Amino acid sequence: MKKLFLVLLGVVVISIIAFSSTKSNIEKQSNDIPATEISQVSSPPIIGVYYQMIDKQTAIKNNLVEGAYVTRVIKGSPAEKAYIREEDIIIEFDEKAIGGTDKQTLTNLVSKKSPGEKVLLKIWRNKEIKIISVILQEN
Repeated sequence: MKKLFLVLLGVVVISIIAFSSTKSNIEKQSNDIPATEISQVSSPPIIGVYYQMIDKQTAIKNNLVEGAYVTRVIKGSPAEKAYIREEDIIIEFDEKAIGGTDKQTLTNLVSKKSPGEKVLLKIWRNKEIKIISVILQEN
């Protein structure tokens, strides 16, 4: 009976040590990601517009330009503060053309930036080009 008790006690001690070691490893792994990276993952930046992509064919057919056609500007957003309007067409984001491929959508280009960054937008409004500065905000 004494041997059985010692064996069971040994199993309990080994289990506690193994659990403590595993817990310690998990804590070490969770601390490997800097807080700045976590916030970037959880809060992507926004401009504050809804848009519809205008492809090359649609642009030619309707005497427009290729880009992100603004269908709605969100109240209080960076876009509203920068005086972006509905029916504007965003044709460049920080000197990168909008359109052509999925990689060049406005959403994709914005997602590569951080909240608080200042970006330049090239806008087509009433057949005129305007350059507008926008400070991205946290979503």
